Amino acid sequence: MKTTLKNVAIVLVFVSMVMVVLIAVDKAGDTSVVANNTAIKITVVDLDNLPVHNAKVIVCGQTFFTDNNGNSPVIQLDDLQNSYDKTITDWYTATVIVTKNGYVPTAVINCVIFDKQTRKLTVKVYEKDDSNLPYVCYVESPTDEYLKSLFDNTN
Repeated sequence: MKTTLKNVAIVLVFVSMVMVVLIAVDKAGDTSVVANNTAIKITVVDLDNLPVHNAKVIVCGQTFFTDNNGNSPVIQLDDLQNSYDKTITDWYTATVIVTKNGYVPTAVINCVIFDKQTRKLTVKVYEKDDSNLPYVCYVESPTDEYLKSLFDNTN
């Protein structure tokens, strides 16, 4: 009987240890779900607004390709900064690069992305032709609130 109680106690201790480990792993998974949730989804189209399939999209060092509808996946963004003012933390800026064979490489500089939101950005790309256009660069303006603050500080 002592052997049986000892075996039961060992099994109970082992099961308890497994449960503690499983609970710890489950809790660790919860913290990753509560992620930044700041993201961008990019649609690449040509000048006729037709989707550009398999365009290479680079954002914050991450590389993705567009699907048949010209859409990138939702790209989660971490460690963003605001290029205008690093103390601003409710919106950030990022550079988006789009390349595709047969099209002029395109950059979107200072793309504004609001904290804990998914930015939807459409990038138009130009087909290569006889011109010597080396690249296309779009530069986004900062938010109206930020621009107004610049003007208010000049008075």
